[in-house]
Amino acid sequence: MRHAPLALLGLISCLPHLAGAQSFAPDTPEAGSVEEIAKATTETRFLSPWVAYLPASTSGAVSPRNFLHRIPGAPGELVNSATAYAYCRALAGSSARVRVFTIGRSEEGRDIVLLAIADEAGIRDLERLKAATAALADPRRTDAAAAEQLIATARPIYYFNAGLHSDESGSTESVLELAYRLAVSEQPMIRRIRENLVVLINPVSNPDGRDKQVEWFYRYLKGKTEQAQLPRQAPPYWSHYAFVDINRDAHQQVHATTKAVFHMLFEWHPQMVHDLHESVALLLTWNGTNPINEHIDPLTYAERLELSFHEVQTMTGFGMPGVWTWNFGDDWAHLYLDAIGINHNADGRGYETFGNGSAETMHSEQPDSNTSVEWYRPSPAPPVGSFLWSARDNVNYNETAMLAALDDTAQQAKTLLHNYYLKGVHSYRKGLDEAPYGFLIPDGQGDPTRVAQLVSRLLSLGIEVHRATSPVTLKEGTWPAGTYVVRLDQPYRNYAVDILTAQQFPKDGPESYDDISWAFPAHYHLAVIPTADPQVRSAALAPLTEAPHVAGAVTGAGPVFLLKDSGQEGLLEARYALHGFRIAIAEHAFNIAGTDYPAGSWILGAQSGLAAAVRDTAGKLGLDFASTGTLPDVARHDAPVPRLGLWVPWADTDTAGWARYALDQRHIPYIYVRDEDIRAGKLREKYDVLLYPHVDLELAEQIEGLHKAWSPMPFKKTASTPSFGTPASSDDITGGIGYAGLGELQKFIEGGGLLITLGSGSMLPLEGGLVRGVRREAGGVPRSTAGGGAASAAASQNAVTRTPGSHVRVSFARPEHPIAYGYGPRTWVFRQNYALYSIPRRWLRMAYCTVCLDGPIDRSGIVLEWGDREGAPFVVSGQAWGEENLIGRAAVLDMPVGKGHVVTFNFNPLHRDLNRGDQRMLWNAIINWRAIVSTP
Repeated sequence: MRHAPLALLGLISCLPHLAGAQSFAPDTPEAGSVEEIAKATTETRFLSPWVAYLPASTSGAVSPRNFLHRIPGAPGELVNSATAYAYCRALAGSSARVRVFTIGRSEEGRDIVLLAIADEAGIRDLERLKAATAALADPRRTDAAAAEQLIATARPIYYFNAGLHSDESGSTESVLELAYRLAVSEQPMIRRIRENLVVLINPVSNPDGRDKQVEWFYRYLKGKTEQAQLPRQAPPYWSHYAFVDINRDAHQQVHATTKAVFHMLFEWHPQMVHDLHESVALLLTWNGTNPINEHIDPLTYAERLELSFHEVQTMTGFGMPGVWTWNFGDDWAHLYLDAIGINHNADGRGYETFGNGSAETMHSEQPDSNTSVEWYRPSPAPPVGSFLWSARDNVNYNETAMLAALDDTAQQAKTLLHNYYLKGVHSYRKGLDEAPYGFLIPDGQGDPTRVAQLVSRLLSLGIEVHRATSPVTLKEGTWPAGTYVVRLDQPYRNYAVDILTAQQFPKDGPESYDDISWAFPAHYHLAVIPTADPQVRSAALAPLTEAPHVAGAVTGAGPVFLLKDSGQEGLLEARYALHGFRIAIAEHAFNIAGTDYPAGSWILGAQSGLAAAVRDTAGKLGLDFASTGTLPDVARHDAPVPRLGLWVPWADTDTAGWARYALDQRHIPYIYVRDEDIRAGKLREKYDVLLYPHVDLELAEQIEGLHKAWSPMPFKKTASTPSFGTPASSDDITGGIGYAGLGELQKFIEGGGLLITLGSGSMLPLEGGLVRGVRREAGGVPRSTAGGGAASAAASQNAVTRTPGSHVRVSFARPEHPIAYGYGPRTWVFRQNYALYSIPRRWLRMAYCTVCLDGPIDRSGIVLEWGDREGAPFVVSGQAWGEENLIGRAAVLDMPVGKGHVVTFNFNPLHRDLNRGDQRMLWNAIINWRAIVSTP
C-alpha cells in the first residue's frame, strides 16, 4: 500500500474504532454499521468518512441494513428488483422526506420505480417545484423577470439512474444506501442537499436484467473469488431485447427503460440526468475528449467539467486513489441514456466505477491502462492485480462521489437553475436569429408511413412539429398543405437541428466511441429540407398533438389488386398480413390504366376473401391498392410467405435483439433459432429463410460459442431462477453451433434454403467456407477500444478503411435484382466498421505455385456495391477513412450454393431501429426468397 496522504489521517481519525462515536455528530451511527462497513472495505483508502457508517434514524425511517439484514455492498450478496422496490416503499412509508412513484413497466411486467427525496417542505411542495422547472424549460412562456421569480423559490432536480447494465451491479446497492442517508442524516452537508434540491433515484432502471443478473450470480458465481477461473459472469439476456445496447436508445425510445426515463424527464424537467456504470478503475466521472458536439450548449460542457473536477478534488482530498475525469471516449455522439438530459438542455452525467462483475471480493485480472499520473487524474489507481476490491469498495466510491456532486449542486442551486433557463433561451433564440429557421418534411414522399414514423419519433423526443393547413411558400420553394414543419423557435431547437442535419466528423479526429452519424433524414431515407426563410413562422400551421397515422386506400373496381412499389417499408408486414393469399411480384415496370408501376409492384389475382383483406391491410399499414379487372401482362414471380427462422447465438444476443424487435413490431411470425437448434439439423424441413443478424463476434466465436468448459450452463426457469428462460431457454448455452452445426447450415443452403447474414454475421458464410471465392482483406468486428478492449478492437480500429457508424453511398450493380425493389439505382446505407472483403473470384488459390493462383474475378454475385457510380461524394453523413479501398466492393452479395443461396450484407440494415430506410433491402430478400433461390 502507498503511504497515506494527509487527508487520509482525517478519515482514520473519524473511524469510531480509533476515535470514538462522537466523530459522527450530529448523527449517531446505527449499531454495528461502522464495524460491518469497515470489515467489508478492503483498504481504508477506499473509504470516505461520509459513508463509513449508517446514521441511526430518530424518526423511525427503515434502514437498508435492517431491511436487508446486511449493509449495502456486503460481500457475496445482491438485492433483486422486488426487494429493492420493497425497501424503497418501506423507506417512503417511514419517512416524511421520501416519496415513491412508478414511472413505467418493463417488457416482462416489472415496475420501474422512482424515489423523490427532499426535506419535508420540499416533499410537500413537489408539484410546485415540478411546475417551476417545467416553466423554466420553456422561455416562450416564461420571460426573464418571471424566471428570476421562479428561481428564487425553485430547486434543481437531480436524477440518478442505477442498474442500466445489469452486470454492473454496484449502483443499485449504492443508491439504496444513498436514499436512506439523504432521508435520515443530520450532517450539515446532507441538510443542505435536502433543503436545496429534489433528488430523484431510479434504483433499478432495468429490472428485468437486474433479476436475471442476481439469479445468475447466486447460480454460477456465488463463493467464487478467483477472477481468472470464473465462468461467464452475465446471463445471455438483460432486457427483453438488448444487452449493452440498452444504453444506445436515447434517439429511439425502443426499450421500456428508456421510455420510463423520458416519462421522468417530461414530468420533472431535471437539471441533472446522472447514469451509473462500472468499467475502469476506480471512479471515472464522465467528460469526453474532442470532437465535441456543437449543438450542445457551452454551459452544459462547463457545468459538467466543474462538477467532475469537484468530485476529483473531494475524493482525492479523502485520499481515495483512482478518481479522474475527461479522457474516456469522445463528446461527439449523445445517444446514451444520460444524453436524454443533454439533448434537452440539462446536464447528462455518469460514473464508471471499478467492478468485479460479481459481488464477491477478489483481485481483478482485467487489464487497465489508466494508472498514470495525468492532469485529469492526479492520483491514479494502484496497478491492477495489486489490490483486493469488494462490492463495498464500489459502494464507497459511488456514494461518496454522488454526495460530492449533490453538495456541489446544492451550493450553486440558483446558478444552475438560471443556467438551465438560459440554455432554453439560447436554443430558442437561435431559432429566431439564425438559419435554419425550420425544416420541411413533405408527406408525399415515397413511403408516407415512414414519414409518419419519423414525425412520431420527433414528437416522442419533445420536438414540436406542425402541419401546414395551406400551401407554404418560402424562398426555397412551395410545399402543399399537409407538409410537416418543424419550426425552430422552440426550446429544443438545438436537438432538432442535431438530429435533422448531417454530421461532419473531422477527418483528423480521434477514434470514435460509437456512431458518428445519427442524422434522421439519412436513417429514414427521406427528404428533410432546411429553410433559411424566417417567414416559415408566419405560415398557416397547426401544431401536432398526437402521432400521425397514415390510412391507406383501395381505389378502382375489379377482382385484381395492384400495389405500386414506391419504397414502402411496410411491405414485409403486409405480406404476412395477407399470408393466406397468392401474391406475384412484377419483375419489370408496366403501365395499366395510365398508371406506371415499377418493378417490385404487387399483383394479386382474384381470390375469395381478398377484397376485405386488402382493405384491412391498406387501412392498418398505410398502403394504397388499386383494383382492376385484368391482370397486367408482365413477367412476374410468385412470393409465397416463407417459414422464417431467426438464429440468435447464445454468445451474443445483444444486436440480434434489435432484429427481434424489428420483426416483433411488424408482427412478423418467426421461429427463434438457438445454437442447439442448428446443431440438431434438419433445418430445411423447418425453415425456408434463415436470418443470421449482426453479432459482435469473430468467426471462431460465432462457431464455438460460449466456452464448453462451463458446460452445462442452463438458462431456464426453475424455482431458484424464475427470471431465466425469457425470451428463450436452454439446458446448456455453451458450445455454439460447433463445426457440426456449420455443416448443418451447409446442408440447409444446398437443400434449397436461403441464408441471409447481416454485418459481422456475414463472416460465417464468407470466411467459414459456406461461400467460396471471397476472403477478408482487412478489418474485423466493429468494436471501439473503449467499448470492446484494445485487443479485440485492433483489427477494426487499425484498418485503413473505416466507416465507424456513417451513412455512405452505394450503387446497385444489379438493379433488376429483387433486393433493389423500391430503390433507385444509387442510394446510401448506414455502415459501421465491418470487415473489408475481396471482390469475389471464381476460385481462390489452392497452393503456392504459378498455376494455383486466384481465379478470375466474378462480379456476378454483387447486388449492391460501395460508392456512387456517378461520382457523388461517398459520405452522406459522418466520415470515412480509406474509402478508396471500399468503393466498388460488395455491399450485398447473392451467391448460389447448391440448390440454395447465401445473401450477405456488409452492413447492418437493422441497426438499433434507426436506419429504417435500409430495412427494405432485407425485407425484399425475405419476401422474394423463392425467386432468389430459383435463380442459378
